[in-house]
Amino acid sequence: MNDRMRQSGFAYIAAVLLLIVVAGISVAMLRLSTTQQQTVNQNLLGVRASLAARGGIQWGLYQLRANACFTGQTLTDFVADTGFRVQVSCSVRSFNEDESAPGAAIVKHAYRIEAVACNAGSCPATTGADVTRPDYVERRRVATVCMTSTGQGC
Repeated sequence: MNDRMRQSGFAYIAAVLLLIVVAGISVAMLRLSTTQQQTVNQNLLGVRASLAARGGIQWGLYQLRANACFTGQTLTDFVADTGFRVQVSCSVRSFNEDESAPGAAIVKHAYRIEAVACNAGSCPATTGADVTRPDYVERRRVATVCMTSTGQGC
């Protein structure tokens, strides 16, 4: 009878250990699922910000067709559609290259259009509170265009 009483609690210990192992695996799977969801969300926000910045570049190139170089233009139309603010700026450098006739230099203009898209109150974000948010995303795109004074490409 002593042997029987000594062996009667072994199944309970094995069951408790099995429950602990299953609970540990469940917690690990839950954490992995949460991390995966956050990664997918960040990737989606990054793609949306990149496309908003690309739209800002296209807007800037359209403005150059009217020979208008601008500084610090904020596009508010993107906020309602994508949730991202887009700041677009243009800078120009002019230089002479070659001659169209003896003594008449050809003037060329190199335009640099930069678009920054972010999901903060101002773009690019300047406050630490915006930058440290876990869902903050910022993307920057730059395009360079060379044109002559007659509007032709270089």
